[in-house]
Amino acid sequence: MTEPSDALLAWLYAHQGVEAAQAAMSERMESVAGCSLLEHSALYRLKMNGGRLRMLDLSDYLSVSPSGGTRLVERLVKRGWVAREQPEDNRRLVHAVLTAEGRRVLERTTAPAYRDTVAVSFSDHLSDRDVADLKRIGRKLLEAHGRWDAQRFATD
Repeated sequence: MTEPSDALLAWLYAHQGVEAAQAAMSERMESVAGCSLLEHSALYRLKMNGGRLRMLDLSDYLSVSPSGGTRLVERLVKRGWVAREQPEDNRRLVHAVLTAEGRRVLERTTAPAYRDTVAVSFSDHLSDRDVADLKRIGRKLLEAHGRWDAQRFATD
């Protein structure tokens, strides 16, 4: 068997490192905030986009399939955190809309828990230089694949 190239190892380490961090973050969010990492991300994305997004745009922001986005929104609707709306003039279009309860959940529990989770599961294990390098590399890859959008990474 031949030794993997540095590029292949870099990809494997990055990919599996992100998966490990996401698993740890998801577990921590569930225990601390009572919602999944993906549920928090959906609420956050809605808030950062004026409280409403087309379902397809929300799925894109979350990097999930349209059907995965639909299932996620259905769970959030059941919890009272999101509502689904269809414009009268275009019944094919569906928006996910952040509810007042969803805003309260985001502000009181998930936002502080998310920041803590990012620190504990990700940034506490990295130097400032590591974080800067990852930001630069991540943006470079997003730009190379036509996925860079500053709005995607807006923070409050």
